[in-house]
Amino acid sequence: MTTLNTVNRKLYIWPNQILYLGINPTQYREHTIVSDKLIVCLQGEIIITLENGEKVSSRSCLLKTAPSFNKASINFNNATIAIYYLAPLTQDYSALKNVMRPAKNGVHYNHPDEDLLINDLITIRDTSVNPHDTLELLRKFITPPPFESIDYKPFDGRIIKVINRLRREIIENISLKDLAADVHLSESRLEKLFKEQIGIPITKYRLKYRVFIGILNLVNGSTITESAMAAGFASASHFSKSFTAINGITPSDAFMKKPRLQVLISDELKSHFNSTDSPLHDIFYSKIKIKNNSDQNAFNY
Repeated sequence: MTTLNTVNRKLYIWPNQILYLGINPTQYREHTIVSDKLIVCLQGEIIITLENGEKVSSRSCLLKTAPSFNKASINFNNATIAIYYLAPLTQDYSALKNVMRPAKNGVHYNHPDEDLLINDLITIRDTSVNPHDTLELLRKFITPPPFESIDYKPFDGRIIKVINRLRREIIENISLKDLAADVHLSESRLEKLFKEQIGIPITKYRLKYRVFIGILNLVNGSTITESAMAAGFASASHFSKSFTAINGITPSDAFMKKPRLQVLISDELKSHFNSTDSPLHDIFYSKIKIKNNSDQNAFNY
């Protein structure tokens, strides 16, 4: 049974996904989109500019990892939104892309079950729904049963190996030369293949992951300085600038300004927080199935 929740601004964190739920419009700065995400308006609407210049309104929008967020083509600053950061190295983005309407390269809109999705997200925000049940509710809108077994996009094992190493050695500044040698590719070929598969350059991906590890340390009670050091940043200011560059808001806006943000983490993450046996980022090792029919160690976030 759920109960009314007095703190409405929420952040759910699982090992491979994040959900943010707001209660009022947020002003976003120019930023890089480093994760595929589904944006849903809990109140208001998104204004999207199509390739031909026509403007359309929607209450849901799918964004692919891309160089930057452009308010001139996608404007949701007057809407109260939920942002679901999709699990990477999965078929989630491709499944959603196939059921939503195309607007332009990397942008789709109008989820077919938009009204039901919005109602469920408002329920999650306004009542006490635990992380496990929240994820169950979300998954039915991402990959409905008819699409669960479809492989839309293959993932190259060499890229997965590079991602494994970047995450395993998060505080190290591994050179492109070493990463390329590790997977028997030239530096230029690795750079091109990585961007084709992941959507952003290797350096941007490493920054994204470091920010995520910083966030996990923040919600676990560490200071901004401690979180920055644990994630491989040179200073708290470097972490703050990087956080803003990929999220469009500052860490203080996200975590410290009223109304207070309620953070709910999965049981899997909670158990890892209580363990001192390994670094925090070790939780993200898992197995995923890739197109060449072999299992490779990979991360889901």
